[in-house]
Amino acid sequence: MDTCSPPNQPKKLAKHINLVRRDMSDLLFHFTRQRKTGENIKSANLVLDDILNEGKLRGTNQEGINDKVVCFTEAPIQEFNSIFSLASIGQTPRYEPYGVAVPKKWLYEQGGRHVIYDDPNAKSSFSEAQLYRFVPYDPLNGNDNTWEREWRIKKDELILDPKHTLVIVPSSTEAFEIVYGRANISIEEDWEADGFGEGYQTGSSEFHTPYWLAVSLDIFGFKTESNIKNLQ
Repeated sequence: MDTCSPPNQPKKLAKHINLVRRDMSDLLFHFTRQRKTGENIKSANLVLDDILNEGKLRGTNQEGINDKVVCFTEAPIQEFNSIFSLASIGQTPRYEPYGVAVPKKWLYEQGGRHVIYDDPNAKSSFSEAQLYRFVPYDPLNGNDNTWEREWRIKKDELILDPKHTLVIVPSSTEAFEIVYGRANISIEEDWEADGFGEGYQTGSSEFHTPYWLAVSLDIFGFKTESNIKNLQ
């Protein structure tokens, strides 16, 4: 049986495959972690605050690559629960449960591409324009990061479009604070007629229009420390 992808797979079939496969996602995720600068340590949630305040992701230099890139993962969000839970057993996970998600198609339109995992000796065969996509893969010596299913975009900074950005946080309380606390607020005056062709103000109403949308990981079964304490 030939398992290679057919060159002209019908779009309808491809869409159905994406719907039934749990390992496929239409979103790409950029998770944060604590940042250490000198003696100062900034927690992952404060790093996320900086991202939302600035409205952008800053590119970083990867080993052996001159260009700055912004990195994402294509791995489904529900699979990251096991990674995040490492912190509860004293391990230091590479990612923490704070970040943003963008549609895969949107990032592709901006120039984002999936990385290419290849033998370390293959690096010299990559052109300068494609070198940012190279990630060494050497399973014989324990170098295997293919589980990340990484995507990269070559930019010093990636401006986030709130219409195409979903904020990821551990709890529903934090999600509410982002959606409601960062909303645009408008005031509308309430008026009533006085019976003489004029009117008078009876009050005012406050309306909140979300700027960022957010989702909490607890809907995927992720247990925060506070959730665990409540269950005990």
